[in-house]
Order: sequence, then structure tokens, then C-alpha cells
Amino acid sequence: MSKLIKKYKNRRLYDTEKSQYITMDDLLAYVIAGVLFRVEDSTSGKDLTNATLLQIFVEMEAGSTQFLSADMLRQLISLAHHPMNQSSKAMLEQMVGIIEKQMQASPYQQATDVWSKQMEQFFTQWQGFFRK
Repeated sequence: MSKLIKKYKNRRLYDTEKSQYITMDDLLAYVIAGVLFRVEDSTSGKDLTNATLLQIFVEMEAGSTQFLSADMLRQLISLAHHPMNQSSKAMLEQMVGIIEKQMQASPYQQATDVWSKQMEQFFTQWQGFFRK
């Protein structure tokens, strides 16, 4: 079961399990720790989880922790508007899931080596997809 986080109009986040206000950094820590959560608007109940996770990612990218290159971001945006976006989304989710499992099950260096090889193969396929 996931935590319920309420987001108020003043942009404050409230962890209903802890009964206290939290920050975006707290949500980042939840993500890193593998804590599942759902963010919803306190008034309407609308699910804001994806928008909140994107906000965390944008803040990371704007800081010193840049994970994605500009080319990769452009490709993701283009892919989201491609007619085959649903199958590409499923493929990306599966690939990231495999990498995550390997990182949890393998020693750090082995996981890094496996991840590097898989990412190289994936990006070669991805770039070929956009060239066609």
C-alpha cells in the first residue's frame, strides 16, 4: 500500500500517514528508499503523482544532478508524440525495471557493467528507431 500525500493550494505537501507537512526533498527521499506514494489535490482528490514526480525530476535536472542529456530529453519528447508511444513506453518501463532488479541483486560494479552494456544496446536501437 502506498502513502497518501495531500497537496494544498499553497503548494504544501502533507503526509497523511505521518500527520505532518513534508517537502519535495522528503518525497525525493521516499522515491530513493522505494516508498510508494500517491499525491492528490486536497480539494478535488485529483491524482497529482506524475506531475509531482516530474517536478522532482526537473528540480534534479536544474541542479547539479543532471541525469539526462538535452538529446535524450528531445528524444523522449519526440517519442511521446510518436504513433507507437504506448509500445515504446512499455519497452522503456520494462528496460528500467530490469536494470533496477539487477542493481538490487548484483554487486555495484557488476550492476554498473551490465547497465552500461544494456544502455548502449538500448540507445543504439532507440537512435535507429528515430532514423527510420
